[in-house]
Amino acid sequence: MYYKMTKNDFNELIKNAHRRFQKDHRLVVVANVVGQTKKRDRQQPDSDFFSPQEITEIDEALQTAQIPHEVLTSELDFNQKILDNKITAKCDIVWNLTRQGGSGNKKSLVTSLADFNQIPYIGSSVEAMAVCRDKNSFEQLIKPVNASISTYTETELASFSGEKQIILKNASGSASIGLSDDSIQSMSAVEVNRQIKRAKGDKIAEQFIQGFEVEVPVFKTGSGKDRHFKALSPVGISFDNQRLLKQKVLSETLSDTYNYQFYSLFDELFTQERIDTGLVESRLINQACRIAARLSLSNYARIDFRVTLDGNGYCFDIASTPYLIKHSSPVWGAAQLELTQAELITAILGTAD
Repeated sequence: MYYKMTKNDFNELIKNAHRRFQKDHRLVVVANVVGQTKKRDRQQPDSDFFSPQEITEIDEALQTAQIPHEVLTSELDFNQKILDNKITAKCDIVWNLTRQGGSGNKKSLVTSLADFNQIPYIGSSVEAMAVCRDKNSFEQLIKPVNASISTYTETELASFSGEKQIILKNASGSASIGLSDDSIQSMSAVEVNRQIKRAKGDKIAEQFIQGFEVEVPVFKTGSGKDRHFKALSPVGISFDNQRLLKQKVLSETLSDTYNYQFYSLFDELFTQERIDTGLVESRLINQACRIAARLSLSNYARIDFRVTLDGNGYCFDIASTPYLIKHSSPVWGAAQLELTQAELITAILGTAD
């Protein structure tokens, strides 16, 4: 099946959201913001948090959509409001945009509290978020849906001879953390194994793939037993004036400073000879939707691929709560359907059960 989002799909979700919030429901947004949220870990970089401008974008989008809401910048404030009965299961829906916590439970405190108090929320469960943060876990789980992955297994490492281009990545967390173009190294299997053992399980060895960096935003649509994921057309990431990335990766610096641009992968591949662009697009969309379903993600997410020149996609990262600021692939992709940031965010609220 071909699960591509249409403008009509978004319009239906927008209607769902307005119907729900007409019934005296209020949205409680919980987000970590630079200068407003007290960090529990002093070493945590500011880039993990929203800037004041970014959270203002979210707030203004909700105002434009006329969604009654409150923005909290502390998990502790959220907990206190629950204890004071100022947030209740009957009247409120929570949208968890927090980023604090350790590597295994980052982002999960608000969701845990909402679950415990049976308050409905937008976003994936604690378990699903934890799985997405651990590359070894999600890669094992998505293999049954025929998803190609770029990480070498121990068996694969043992079987290759000579040197190959390798990227040693953190086993958990965002895919760009600690990365630069220097992270691409020619290494033997012996050296790779030595470094992985030295890292005591905190690193994985990923095959470097020349190709396109691609993000596929997915959304839960339908109702009842007919609920399933659909996706926007794959969004390409370009930087340093390059789309086809022969010896480059999206580094931590580029990611944190948003020093990259978006483009339509479909349009880019259309210029390549001997490629069935429609087949490549449908294959990536269907693969992204199968991965989201396999990992029991909820409402919305983003599946990231490295796509080769012949159109094969290798999943390397999953964002269970991707940013929806103006500079983001979901907002850019929705704009290609003539939807605003406010309409996209409203549509996501309409994905709630």
